[in-house]
Amino acid sequence: MFVKNKLSLEKSPLKKIDVKEICRGRRVVLLQKIFETHDGEKIFKDVINFGEAVAIIPMIDDDHVVLIRQYRAPIERWIHEIPAGKVESGEDIIDAVKRELIEETGYMPKEIIYLKSIYTAPGYSDEIIHIFIAKDLVYVGSKPEKGEIIETKIYRLSDAIDIVLKEDPSDVKTLVGLLLAKENLKRIIDDKS
Repeated sequence: MFVKNKLSLEKSPLKKIDVKEICRGRRVVLLQKIFETHDGEKIFKDVINFGEAVAIIPMIDDDHVVLIRQYRAPIERWIHEIPAGKVESGEDIIDAVKRELIEETGYMPKEIIYLKSIYTAPGYSDEIIHIFIAKDLVYVGSKPEKGEIIETKIYRLSDAIDIVLKEDPSDVKTLVGLLLAKENLKRIIDDKS
């Protein structure tokens, strides 16, 4: 389920010869990776080392989803999102799903369904987000992290997609997650027919 891309097993056209830490922040590290081509040319790439994260589509029922509206300081505005967050060092991915969902929405899922893993920006970051659907939700109370400014609201899935599509720019993990959820639910309904 959470296996690195099989294409990564292919022989790389570049040989990694060094990695240098440029800067360390609270959640990310800026690295400079130095590669060598087959003809000996050196290539320098700045890479944001983030690691893994989870993103969750909390389904109240087969047609309703919980979205969060969060103020994001880096972009200095409010944006609609699905709950998401970093997988902490040593943390199980499913535990991260439960933790993030409770923190940001107050819901504990009884069922978690894996959908897809995606790179967020492979041109400059190694971040991988694992996307899940959470079902059979029980409200237990939210526990946002310090500094998180979050509002939650329940929408029909189609309305949630419309809201995110109308935001410009919109959050990519949310757009991808909601469209994957719609496709997954459509497949389940078709299988029942």
